[in-house]
Amino acid sequence: MNEVNYNFSIITPLIISGFDKNSVELRIPSIKGILRWWFRFYKSSFLTVDELRKLENEVFGSTEKSCLFYMRLSEEPQNKEDAYLCMNDKRKEAQKDYSKIKRKAFSPSLDFKIKFEFSPHFKHQKEVENSLMLLSFFGGIGARWRRGFGSVQIKDFELSGNNLESLAQKIEEKIGTLKGSNKPDNFLSISNTKIYLIKPKDKSWNSWEDAMNDLRDNFYREFKNCLNVRKVVYKPSSGGREVSPLIIQIKKVADSVDYFGLILVWERWEEFEKFSSFLQRLEGYKKISIKL
Repeated sequence: MNEVNYNFSIITPLIISGFDKNSVELRIPSIKGILRWWFRFYKSSFLTVDELRKLENEVFGSTEKSCLFYMRLSEEPQNKEDAYLCMNDKRKEAQKDYSKIKRKAFSPSLDFKIKFEFSPHFKHQKEVENSLMLLSFFGGIGARWRRGFGSVQIKDFELSGNNLESLAQKIEEKIGTLKGSNKPDNFLSISNTKIYLIKPKDKSWNSWEDAMNDLRDNFYREFKNCLNVRKVVYKPSSGGREVSPLIIQIKKVADSVDYFGLILVWERWEEFEKFSSFLQRLEGYKKISIKL
């Protein structure tokens, strides 16, 4: 059995629970589920839907075939706090009821460790590592991860750099080979998603709260005003539930106090051109796109 330990750092409050929504529980099945999501995100640009489904079942298991790797939580975060939803909107108590917009979450700046045990017969360890890397670069775990919560970074894939250009270059070098020519119609993939790094021009974000509050007020809410909508979603043609074509994440530069934002937007979304125009007009921010 090949064992590999991964050290996760929590960047923004991690909202995750089991049956009881009022408790906080770091659930391995949920983390495995998000790794499946990132696997589809990049592998769908190489394979047909049927080929993707077959390989995904080989990697992560299915009802017919058990998974050939195991994940075990070897060190769990302890501190918990209230996470204020609406992208951390700590509104005035006289205006709104806090209880309706907050959930318990694992606190930022904590670590947890997951041990991966790969069977000697498992042939897809690299696929799992690629999914972990994409989660660390672009994603989060648990509820509201598309709106900045649950951001995690994995020690093996931390990024360092003095500016957005150097960070973007390092990401491009790491994930350049993960993009194929297929462009799925109904879900986000690496081949049909535009990825941006963003930070203020004239200052730094020295905390996750600075980054989240700034992106909430001056990016996300301004974009919703531009579209004249209450929420940014689309409904798949297949009839599935509404999902967001826009992902907002917050990451931290390794060995630094600086934070930066990541924006992923689905290029096949009917409002993509409006988003592009909005981003070009957005003043006071430096934006760098990832070129693959």
